[in-house]
Amino acid sequence: MVKAIPEKCKKCAMLSAAQAQELHGTHGDGCWNPQVCYSRRSYARHHDRRKLIRSRHRSEANPELKVDFTEFTDIFWAVLVVYRRSGTDTPIHAIASEIWKGQEKFAAIPPIHCAGMTASQVHAYVQKMLVLLESNYAINKFASQERLDPWLCPLSPCSCRPSFP
Repeated sequence: MVKAIPEKCKKCAMLSAAQAQELHGTHGDGCWNPQVCYSRRSYARHHDRRKLIRSRHRSEANPELKVDFTEFTDIFWAVLVVYRRSGTDTPIHAIASEIWKGQEKFAAIPPIHCAGMTASQVHAYVQKMLVLLESNYAINKFASQERLDPWLCPLSPCSCRPSFP
């Protein structure tokens, strides 16, 4: 497995060679190694572009396979949309659901703010959404969960967005 480029080297690659030597050379933190750093900086600067070019060459070499997905166009599935900050123990800001039919969005359960709700109340609301989805679309569980940042919350007024007069 290929070792990832250190974050420090990625940032250093965006500097000029003189700036990098000043920052990381003998007067800096001392990590500058002229035997390695020139090529590593070049690799870090051009890695994404070269990777994209290689990927395009591979995809051009392999013709696209066509799959008939018409049998899946009538399948209903749902996505649970949770508005919360990233992290493991962050509170849920709002919750919604999207219902899809095949590859097209079919319907949606509008978001509600979860401020003041306990965890058990949020779980109870999700169960109510599942009961509604089961009765209307024969969906008994969410296909996936999508986390969006609270500042994307479409509700108005919202505590996560500044209010404009």
